[in-house]
This record gives sequence, C-alpha cells and structure tokens, in this order.
Amino acid sequence: MKTASGVSYVEIATGVMALDHGLPFTLDQADAVIFDVDGVLVEVSDSFRQVISLTVQFYFNRILEIPGQERLIRAEETGHFKLAGRFNNDWELAKGVVAQGLLKFLSANGTHPITIERLREIPPLVEDFTAEVKKRGGGLEETIKLVKGKLGESLFREFESHYKPRLIKKIFMEYYAGPQLCRSFYGFDPKYYRGPGLIEKEQAILDLSLIRKLAESGIPFGILSGRTTEEAAYLFRKTGLDKFLKPEFVITDDGTLPGKPDPAGLQLLAKRMGFSNGIYVGDVPDDWTAVENYRLQNPGRPPIACCMVQTGAASAELMAEFYAESEVDFLATDVNCLLRAMASGSRSK
Repeated sequence: MKTASGVSYVEIATGVMALDHGLPFTLDQADAVIFDVDGVLVEVSDSFRQVISLTVQFYFNRILEIPGQERLIRAEETGHFKLAGRFNNDWELAKGVVAQGLLKFLSANGTHPITIERLREIPPLVEDFTAEVKKRGGGLEETIKLVKGKLGESLFREFESHYKPRLIKKIFMEYYAGPQLCRSFYGFDPKYYRGPGLIEKEQAILDLSLIRKLAESGIPFGILSGRTTEEAAYLFRKTGLDKFLKPEFVITDDGTLPGKPDPAGLQLLAKRMGFSNGIYVGDVPDDWTAVENYRLQNPGRPPIACCMVQTGAASAELMAEFYAESEVDFLATDVNCLLRAMASGSRSK
C-alpha cells in the first residue's frame, strides 16, 4: 500500500501493515504492548463523541438559551479537533467546541434572535477553525488564543462572560457517567442531566482470549490513556482486562503527568515494564506524536513502535490526511488484528 505522499506499507498479516523501511524492530521482536483505551480497546462513537456533541448542545440551548434542534457539532465532526492535536482529553475538546461556537455567536454581534442552525452556517466552519488550531500547535490553550485574536479585546471580554469551562466539564461528566456513576467517578451528584450515562453504550473491541494467549507467552501489557483513573478502572473490571494488568503498568489522567503527546507516560512505562521492544497502540495523531517525542527525547532507551488502529475517534477520511503526512510503524484494522499477528509470530518483511 502506498499513501498519497508516497509512503509505502507492506502487509505482514491479515489486517496488519508495516512501514516498508525504517522500523525500530520487527513485530516478532516486540516483548510488551501498551494500549490507549478509547478507540483501541473500546468503541466510543456512541459515548465520548456523543457526549461532546450533547454537552455543547446543552450549553448553547440551556445555559446560553440559544434555540435550535440541529447539533452545533455532530459526533463525527469532533474528529476534526482530534486531528488538530493536543485534544487527548475529551472534556477539553468540548471546551474547545464551545469556544468556537462563542466565536461564531459574537462574530454575529451576539444578538438574538439567532439559532443553532444559523450558528452552524456562520464561519469559521469546524474544518477551517481546527486547521488554524493545528497550525498553532493544537490544544485548548491555542484555541482560546486564536479566538481572542479573532474577536479583539472588547468582544473577548464578552466571550469570557459566556465561557464557563468548569461548567462545561461538569455537564460533560454528567452525560458520560449518568446518575449511577457520577459520584463514584467524580465525587458529585448530577444537576443538569439525569438520564442514563452514555458510558453504558460503549462496546468492547478487545478479544480477551488474545490477551490471555500472549500473557501466557510472557508478554506484559500496559495502559497509557487520557481517561480518569476511576473511568479506566470501571472499564477494566467490566471487560475482565484488570486480571491482566499490573497497577504500576497503568497510567491514566490523575494529574501527575502531562498528557499526550508529551512522552512522559511512555518514559515511565518503559522504566517500569522493563521491555526491550515495546509497541504503543493508538488511534489518533497525538498517540503517534507521543511515540515520536519519546524517540527524540530518549535515544538511548528501549525503542517503542507505534501501531495505529482504524477504530478510533477520527473518521477514515480524516485519518487519511494524517497518514499522508506521517510514517507510522504499523497500521492495523483493529487491535485484535495486531494481537493475533503477534500471537502467531508474524514477521515484518
């Protein structure tokens, strides 16, 4: 397979391709696997992506009292923010979407009557806005700076009066966890949303029998994820993956380390797991960038390769743009294709 930019991959197993040059090691040499969670181990199109969309809609409909039935951002459109980079945390992504929506609203003079349907039409459109964010390095901080630059000082003060990031985060948490889990996850009872938590719509991707088979052959498993500790622990118990994970090999968003694409999590796991050749399995550009940053900052440490799967937060069309710019070590249809290839001892060519 050759991408639009001329990067070539060769098929090494069913559903798995490898870069045809420059691999840090071959697949059969891998002696540890580190997983991202969302889009890798669990399907989140009906959970996190919908939660972002619903949180933004609630904020504009109920908090800002802007009417309209059409979603200001659809679940599948959230992938544009993922492609911009540094939106590993999904409630940060929701804050970024609200900031873009407020930019649109204030650019239209912030006057009523205005509807969600009208806001969708007002520039900048999501793909154009996130392209600008990407050029600035991605992430919420650069998003806010971009909004400030476009609005100017006077309108930005009005933006700040409407933009309540803590409230956005709280609404997001309520939609995701629902009344049954909100307190155990986040320490509070829901106020704005009392329906079923969208966490219950998540579907496991991982075939646990493959984990069992590889564990029996001595392969250890780690986690590097932007989920909170409580969210991740709930998922691992629910899927049975907790039986194959040592607590010290699990790094989640507990506030002690910078998030991806900073390589700090990978550095710590390399030290704790003691592997010779590790594979990090991810689904969005930040995962690959974290591996690249690890290599740049740790030339003498054990190598880590990256395998990107096609079950993630951004659509195949959006990821095609990313693959046209990047030379990822391995590509897999899903995580099970990679694990099956490892279990069968497949070698890259």
